[in-house]
Parts: sequence; C-alpha cells; structure tokens
Amino acid sequence: MAKFDKFSWSPELSIGVHEMDAQHKVLIDKINDLVSVLQMDDNKLALARFDTLAGFVVKHFTEEEAYMEKIKFPGVEGHKFIHKQLLDQVGKYRAELESGSLEKAKLVGFLKLWLKSHIMGIDTKYGAHAQKKAS
Repeated sequence: MAKFDKFSWSPELSIGVHEMDAQHKVLIDKINDLVSVLQMDDNKLALARFDTLAGFVVKHFTEEEAYMEKIKFPGVEGHKFIHKQLLDQVGKYRAELESGSLEKAKLVGFLKLWLKSHIMGIDTKYGAHAQKKAS
C-alpha cells in the first residue's frame, strides 16, 4: 500500500483574495481526504471522496471565473480554458478509479502539481490584478 504525503497550505499559496484563498484551503482539505482514503484500498469510499472533491472543484472554478469577470481580469478566457482541461483530466481519473485501473501515485502527483502550479502560476495573476484594481 502506497504512502502519500499530505498537502498543506503555505503562505506562498496565498493569492491575496480572501474568498479564493479560503476556497483553496478547503480544496487542500478535500484533496487530503481523498489521499487518506486512497491509502486504504477502499474503492467505493475513494470514489465517494473523489466525487466530493470534484464537486467542490466545479463550484470553486465557477465562483473563481465569476470573480475574474467581476474584476474584469483580462486573462479570464484563457483561465476558463485551463479549467476545462483540468476538469477533463479529472473525468479521466474518475473513470480509471471506477474501473480499478487508476495508478494512485499518478493521481496524487497530478493533484500536487495542479494545486501548486495552478494556484502559484495562474491564480496569482488574477490575484495581482485584483490588488492593482483595489489600490
């Protein structure tokens, strides 16, 4: 049975938008719930946790896109495209989990990379835009 490290929030993940930072913290908690269950080899429970995470991701992306539109972030369309690609990948992982063919380490690696690169590399851009508009 694989042992996966938990994800943790760090100040470097803050984008400076309180509501979105709070949602990113919830996202980390939901990822950690899934990672914990993946280590138990309980496929039914893993699917339930995966679906909970995926549902929250959809909600978060919807609210994040609405926020970007509200602040007139110029990169909103590109950001929406990236969200669509991520959701497509999430759907593929769900199908693999359901069929029992999921490489758990691959999913955990994807989640870790996505979380860090998406928040730090992409979300920080609209965070900076929001800060600039506020000043």
